[in-house]
Amino acid sequence: MSKSEVIQNLLDELNNQNQIYIAIIGTILAVLGLAFTIFSFMQRRFSDKQIQKMEDDFKHDFKQDFKIEENNEVLRDMRATLAEVRKSEKLLKQEIITATDLNFENSSFLLSQVDGDTHTLELNNMLINFNTTFDKAISTHKLNLSTLQHVIVNLINCLQRIKRYKIRYDEEAYYKINSLFDKLSRQSTISIQANSDMNRYFTQHSLLKCLKSLKSELKECDKYMNNELEDHDID
Repeated sequence: MSKSEVIQNLLDELNNQNQIYIAIIGTILAVLGLAFTIFSFMQRRFSDKQIQKMEDDFKHDFKQDFKIEENNEVLRDMRATLAEVRKSEKLLKQEIITATDLNFENSSFLLSQVDGDTHTLELNNMLINFNTTFDKAISTHKLNLSTLQHVIVNLINCLQRIKRYKIRYDEEAYYKINSLFDKLSRQSTISIQANSDMNRYFTQHSLLKCLKSLKSELKECDKYMNNELEDHDID
């Protein structure tokens, strides 16, 4: 065997060994890659389960610590209580309005009961009381149209009885009566605007008619008062 043939055989042998080494290393790398892939998959799956478990534990602890269900029940009870309070408040407000209107009408009714025994001081006190209840009524709500109509009718009756029983009254009473007329006129306008429903047309028309009658009655009282003052000056 020649020298070149020996060298060629050595090279072939080395090449075969390199191929074997490469195959072994490739196999090892493939096994390692597969193992890494499986490990990564298992690690990720474990991490997802762990995260889910942590979330479940947090929700459980949160509910335990803050008692969400109990708080929701308490919140529902509070809302129900608030609804009852608002309902009671509405009923109470309506009762206050009804009582205020009744007191207002009663005060005007007392004015309509003046007679021959009524003197100037008593008439002034009745007018003051009526004006006070009037202010209280308009401070709580817009007056009902029918309430205003009743009050105006009572005031008309008062003026008519003053003339009928020839009750003397001074300038203070005269000023109070005219001021009440102005106030009733303003409140009538406010109440009519607040109740613009066409179904209220006849009530509105009746109220305005009463105001017109009251204005006419005031003019008659002006004449009566002027005559009373003249007679008083002559006396």
